[in-house]
Amino acid sequence: MNSMEKVYGSGWAAWWRKHSIALQIGTTISCNIAYLTDAGRTRKAVTLSMILLGGVTLYCFFSRRRKINARDLIVITGCNSGLGYSLAMHCRAKGAMVLAGVREIPTAPNSNAVEALKNNGVIVHQVDITDEQSVRDFRHKVEELLEERRLVLRALVNNAGVMVFGEFEWQTQKLAEHQVNVNLLGTMRITRELMPILRENHSRIIVVSSHCANESLPGISIYGATKAALLAWTTSLRVEVGKYGVEVVSFIPAYIILAICVAASLQNTPYTRCDDGPPPQSLVVDGCNSSPCGLYRGTNLTAHWDFSPNADTLRLTVRVRVTMMGITIPYPYPYSNACESLTNGKCPLSKGDNVTYNLFMPISKEYPSVSMIIEYSLVNENNDSQVCFKLDCHVTDP
Repeated sequence: MNSMEKVYGSGWAAWWRKHSIALQIGTTISCNIAYLTDAGRTRKAVTLSMILLGGVTLYCFFSRRRKINARDLIVITGCNSGLGYSLAMHCRAKGAMVLAGVREIPTAPNSNAVEALKNNGVIVHQVDITDEQSVRDFRHKVEELLEERRLVLRALVNNAGVMVFGEFEWQTQKLAEHQVNVNLLGTMRITRELMPILRENHSRIIVVSSHCANESLPGISIYGATKAALLAWTTSLRVEVGKYGVEVVSFIPAYIILAICVAASLQNTPYTRCDDGPPPQSLVVDGCNSSPCGLYRGTNLTAHWDFSPNADTLRLTVRVRVTMMGITIPYPYPYSNACESLTNGKCPLSKGDNVTYNLFMPISKEYPSVSMIIEYSLVNENNDSQVCFKLDCHVTDP
């Protein structure tokens, strides 16, 4: 495995390469100051000294942080969407090699985020931070990249997390344990696994936290508790690993407060319950905050919903029915295998599992402008509905 010294050279050599030009300029100016002083031109010597002092101050200010370059490997978890996705794209744009950890790598067309990462040169690798073997496999991938490409592990960004909205009494023990396992224990697990590499490379550990660590909100009490515990762990870890030259940063994104409020409102996207299946735990239809939802011709309807199957399930199939002018007909949804569009959980499913399904529904330009009710249902191999709801929609131009 490569260490910082192997890639950048010894400490003195790396320091000299970084500051050699500044040292040459400083030496030249110092010689000029000495000459002016010896020649009796004290005022000019003082002026030149002040200019030199100001220049050195500016140089130290702007060069105190080593810029990201092509030899740096930045590891980020939770890159399927949101902040993790944006960080991966940003670091790659800055020239670093980025290893993006994702919970699942979907195969359906709605996996455009993963494809976008790959198309921009980001290395995508599956990792479940709640699973020991998956985390070990991820460490092997990190070691492989460091060795084969002669890289240095610049930073580990612990971004993966999960939030479940709902008052404490409403959330099941399984939901509580899931948040603790991902937000707290999962972050600890992957950090511990990579710690020998982090120490050897004098890397930085960045933990994405939340304002809820200090000021939790109603409806996310369990999530807030995990973030508070994460903050306490981060504070102690910063002291423990500081002696190895490893920095630990707790990062609170400013937009998270707004995002929580928006997400809290979006989870109640208007829908009607079905007669033959349980409703989703939460539903987000992109671009639809009120009823009816607009279906824009020539675009795609995207949505995702959380649900828990009410029976053990081997296979899930998407069943879509459309009701227009009192007539209900089946809709030939092109991606009928729902198991390929799960981003939280995978088939086979057990009763009570917490699962997220992602919908990607093309809206043809040929559709007439008409109001309709669309019923979405995910059925198992016995044709029993595991989740079902109805949306009031209207087809129109963008």
